[in-house]
Formats: sequence, C-alpha cells, structure tokens
Amino acid sequence: MVTLKQLVDKENNEMKERRKTETSGCYFVFYIPVAIYMFSSAFWAFPDNGDLYPVCMIICMEFLSVHLLYGYIYKVKENGKSNNIFLKYKYIPVDINQLFLAKIILLGKKLLLIIMPAQILAIIIRITYIFKDSGRLLDIPLFTPSISGIILFLIFSIIIYTNKQAVK
Repeated sequence: MVTLKQLVDKENNEMKERRKTETSGCYFVFYIPVAIYMFSSAFWAFPDNGDLYPVCMIICMEFLSVHLLYGYIYKVKENGKSNNIFLKYKYIPVDINQLFLAKIILLGKKLLLIIMPAQILAIIIRITYIFKDSGRLLDIPLFTPSISGIILFLIFSIIIYTNKQAVK
C-alpha cells in the first residue's frame, strides 16, 4: 500500500510532468501572474482611502495564477479537452479518499509557496511604512494575501471535492 507521503510526492511529480507536456514547456509563463500578485499584494497592503479595487485585483490575480499553475492537480488534458483526473484513477487500485487528501495537501503546499512570501513582503513594507510615515501596524488590508489564500484554498478544495464526487 502506498503511504500518504509517497502519494503526495507522486502526485507532485505527475502534476509537474502534465504541466510540461500540456503547455509544451511554456508553463513558466504562468509564474508571471504569481510575481505580479506577490508584489501588488505587498505594495497595496495599506490602501489609505479604503478603496477595495486593489484588494479585488489581488484576489483575481491570485485566482488566475493558482488556476493556471495548479489546475493540473484536479484536471488532465486528453484529446484537447480537460477532463476530471479522478476518472483516470477509477480503474487503478488506489483509495480515492486518500488520493483526495493527497491532492488537498499538495494544493495547500503550493498555495503556501505563493502566499507566505507575499505576506512576509507585505509585513516588511508595512513596518518600513510605519517608521517612515507613522501609520498603523495591524489592520485587515495587511493580511490580504493570507485572507485571499484561505478563500482560494477553500474554493479549490471544493472544486477538487466535486471532481472526486463525480467518480462515485
């Protein structure tokens, strides 16, 4: 029987291979929205006028980057069409619930790699902003990367869960 750690590692390697083959090796272009998300979330972590446009743009940019990069966790392209990846595992002797847990763990790890640098950068910029312009340290816009990351984790977990339920 395959352990959960081995299954997570196997899914990570297969996701990377699917990304390479299905994008003809151009998947690295999808990291551009990730970079834009990181820098924009850091610099717009303190809107002075309470404008929600930057926050909405940050969340949309993160959704786009996660969907383009890590959509290969729950879908696979066959004959030019995207299909449910759990249907491929229907006839392979693997526990679907354990596979679902492995995919959720993999999604969480990948989202943390995007969110943590953005959150740390936002906190560093906020601290320098406080010392320079004497602003407030803690408020909700500072935690925009973390809040949007939690929301996206829930959204993509529900998408993966519905794909898992379609197999049964």
